[in-house]
Amino acid sequence: MTLPHPPLHIDQFGSGPNLTFIHGWGAQNSVWKAWIQQFFSHQFTVTLIELPGCGKSPSIDADSNLQQQWIDALLQVMPEHTHLVGWSLGGLLAQQIAIQAPNRVLSVTCIASTPRFIQAKDWHWAVQPSLLNDFMKALGKDAAATLTHFWKLQIQGSDGARQLIKLFISQMKQRKLPKVSSLTQGLQLLQEMDNRHQLEHLNVPVLWLLGENDPLIPKEFVEEFSTIQPQAEISLVQGAAHMPFFSHPEETAHALLQFLNKQ
Repeated sequence: MTLPHPPLHIDQFGSGPNLTFIHGWGAQNSVWKAWIQQFFSHQFTVTLIELPGCGKSPSIDADSNLQQQWIDALLQVMPEHTHLVGWSLGGLLAQQIAIQAPNRVLSVTCIASTPRFIQAKDWHWAVQPSLLNDFMKALGKDAAATLTHFWKLQIQGSDGARQLIKLFISQMKQRKLPKVSSLTQGLQLLQEMDNRHQLEHLNVPVLWLLGENDPLIPKEFVEEFSTIQPQAEISLVQGAAHMPFFSHPEETAHALLQFLNKQ
C-alpha cells in the first residue's frame, strides 16, 4: 500500500505473537509504553502505533474521506497478523480495521471504547454531542488548555483520581503536544464513526475492557450491545475510569492477558 504521506511512527519491542496497540485522542505512545513493556513484552512482539500528528507521527492532509485515510495509514504500518488493542478513539479505529481487514486481525480488544462515541436517538450509552463541539471550539483558542481539561476528565471517577490527575498532567506537559489539525481530525472521527451495525458481522474474538466509573462511557452500554455482539467478552475494571491501564495497571493487564491467552 502506497500512501501520499510518510508512514506513521511505530515503537516495537518484545518477542512472540504480534500484539498491536493504538492510543486514544490527544495521546501518544509514551502514555502507555511503560505499562505495555512491563506486562506484555515478555510474551508478545509489541507494536505501538502513533496516530497522525501525535508524538513522532506525521499529520495527514485529509480530504473528504478522513476515516479511510486514517485506517489506511494504520494498516500500512500494522503487522500482517496481529492481536489488536485500541484505547478510546484507538478502539473505534481498531474495530474498523478488523471490519475491513479481518484476515490480518487475530483478536480485538477495545479499552474504554464503544462502537459509537456520541449519543443518538437509538444510542444513549455515550457522551452528548455538545461535549465534543465544545472541545472543537476550545481547540482553536487554546489547545494546551483543552488537552489538560480532557486529561482531567478521563481520570475523574477513578480511585485516587486527584493524585493520578496531577501525575498524568505533569507527565504530559513534558511531552510534545499533538498537532491541532490532527486533534481536530480526531474529534471529527469521534463525532462521525459508528461501527454498530458492521460489528454484527465481525467474527474475530472481541473483548470490551471498560472502567467501572468511566465518565465518557457508561458501563450500562454493554447490556444493550451484548444483543448486537453476543459472542464478545466484557471485562469491567473496578474503580477505574477512562484510563484503566494508568489507574489500575495490574488489573487491566490481567484482564487483557486472560483474554489473549485464550486465543
